[in-house]
Amino acid sequence: MSSARSRGTSATHAPSVRAALKAGMTTTTRGRFFATSAITARRIHHDPRRLGSSCGSQLQDLHARLPGVGACRRITLLLLALLPFLACQRGSGRLALVGNRSVTVDKFSTFVGAQTGRSLPEVSPELAAALFERYLEEEVMLATSPTPEDDELTPTARTARVRELLLSVCPQPPQPPEAQVDAYLARHPELSGGGERLRLRQLILPDQATAQVARDRVRAGEDFLTVSRALSRAPNAASGGLLGWVERGQLPPEFEVAAFGLAVGELSDPVPSNAGWHVFQIMERHAAGSGPDASLRDRVRGQLAAEAAEAARSACLRNLAARVGVRVDCAGASFPCKNPFEGKQ
Repeated sequence: MSSARSRGTSATHAPSVRAALKAGMTTTTRGRFFATSAITARRIHHDPRRLGSSCGSQLQDLHARLPGVGACRRITLLLLALLPFLACQRGSGRLALVGNRSVTVDKFSTFVGAQTGRSLPEVSPELAAALFERYLEEEVMLATSPTPEDDELTPTARTARVRELLLSVCPQPPQPPEAQVDAYLARHPELSGGGERLRLRQLILPDQATAQVARDRVRAGEDFLTVSRALSRAPNAASGGLLGWVERGQLPPEFEVAAFGLAVGELSDPVPSNAGWHVFQIMERHAAGSGPDASLRDRVRGQLAAEAAEAARSACLRNLAARVGVRVDCAGASFPCKNPFEGKQ
């Protein structure tokens, strides 16, 4: 009975498959295709696990349903069934390999959804490329972890674990010395001008919901530094996310609108960017025309510290990426896909 059903299936579908293939192939190409596919089908016949993932499990199920079919007939049926399964594999193609951690389209799509609340096809190619770079950075950090459970983390737990690993593996650089502050001020005499200035700090969160939670915790009276260390992913989150003094025109327009409309001590609503969701707090304000402020050195020191923290983080990630090994394949990518660790010094 099983053999009869199999013969019926083969008779029904084989001609249509052959006709479709002949329509777009030369005789030589068809010969090569069927020869290669037959070898592949024969290998899968002996071990259907070769396909892996959900595609492999489905083909294993088909393999198990043909116990009474002869080897040649079974290989023929598997060959015909192989075409849609290959398409299945292309749909979950591997974008990259970080150490022994495979980055697939499906995994990255889940990450994009957790970060933006939208599916991968719904975000712009530029945003997808920025998120892919950040995802690979997180994968590099997780590849250094000795904990097997880090392979099965929820998006929120993953972010917390990456931050924990980053602090332990890539420590913060020391504060810039006074000589460096002096040298910077000597190169930028225009900083003594009298424009409106804000001294602010920020939290950078992975998604809007977490940003709202962080904002609510600070508004309820929790220390900003405590919340920053617990939730923020800013390069200098461990020291409070200080941005220092800024003037109008120095921030992206959406940040400027959010920050310059605040009173001292007030928190902004979450503001999105490619880096995540930002919450700003105004620490001090100097009105336009008030002349040089006494905290100019603090402003410069904070800026230099933030730049040093980002440079140290980037250098640490490059070294870790070289150690664990990062290979970017970009199979099935719908966005500008590249290895962010190549060509950086």
